Amino acid sequence: MIGETKKNPYLRPLDPRKDLNGVADLIDACFDFQMDEDGREYVRQIRRVAQSQNSLFGIGRNLGGTGVPMQGFVWEVDGKLVGNLTIIPFLRESKWNYLIANVATYPDFRRQGIARQLTQSALRFIRDRGGQIAWLQVREDNQAAFDLYASLGFHEIARRTTYHARPQTYKDSSTANTISITRRRSSDWPSQKAWLQRVYPPEIAWHLPFQVNNFQPGIWTRISQFFNDESIFQWAARRSDRLLGVASLEFYRGNADNLWLAVPPVLEEDALFSLLTHIRTEAPSQRTISVNFPNGVAERCFQSAGYEKHVTLIWMNQSTKQGHKKFSTEKLV
Repeated sequence: MIGETKKNPYLRPLDPRKDLNGVADLIDACFDFQMDEDGREYVRQIRRVAQSQNSLFGIGRNLGGTGVPMQGFVWEVDGKLVGNLTIIPFLRESKWNYLIANVATYPDFRRQGIARQLTQSALRFIRDRGGQIAWLQVREDNQAAFDLYASLGFHEIARRTTYHARPQTYKDSSTANTISITRRRSSDWPSQKAWLQRVYPPEIAWHLPFQVNNFQPGIWTRISQFFNDESIFQWAARRSDRLLGVASLEFYRGNADNLWLAVPPVLEEDALFSLLTHIRTEAPSQRTISVNFPNGVAERCFQSAGYEKHVTLIWMNQSTKQGHKKFSTEKLV
């Protein structure tokens, strides 16, 4: 195994002034077949920052909240980056948590313990800075990575699936006589908010482009959307005037529009199906619709409505403080 000495000659902290191109090359080589257009834009953004001739201050000033790696560790052999890990700090409830991301090793250097040592270095970094929790995500189909993180003390917290669909004319008559789709009413908001917070709890929502108050009815929300150049369309599903769910389609700056689903704990799939198909018919743009939802819940409903499974991510965490309580968000019922 490479570099098991106490002072590892291959392992060092990320230097964003010189390492970003190498990090982008690694992400391209290891994840290109998995990435969607937003992922490729992220890599292009890393390269744009890397090409800057400014100082580190100038690099930081140009990031603009894009998530370009500024902290982490790299594994360097003969002047070439062959392994990488990014550390992303975020403040939640006045406590610093950290996301471990972009863990990548070139194929020729795998099975040498590089990813393990990068992750161990990240955990030491987080503990030394008083971090409360270390988070990471791993694809459901990457069993080797899952086993590695489990062996390092990470616990599975939730599985979330992202579905994609294209807007199109979609005729459905199976629920037309029982489910009605209307514009969301102001009176729907208390139930909608509670359901949104259940489907997208804070432990998940911090890493999504999701702000629950963006969907609150009222003049101030509309003013905020106007000045931020945002558009949100909301529909409700009802049976005999009983609210069964709300769908909010939010135009996003990336390459897809985000669909957020507020559904009750006892999910009625015919109502969800009607909302999903209505969105495809009524979506104002022709961009891809992307929806994040707990894995294993109403999968056939999504597929029947024309939504394809894009990726399932396993969320894992490790507490750096004794007594942290684990939670689960896998099931709605």
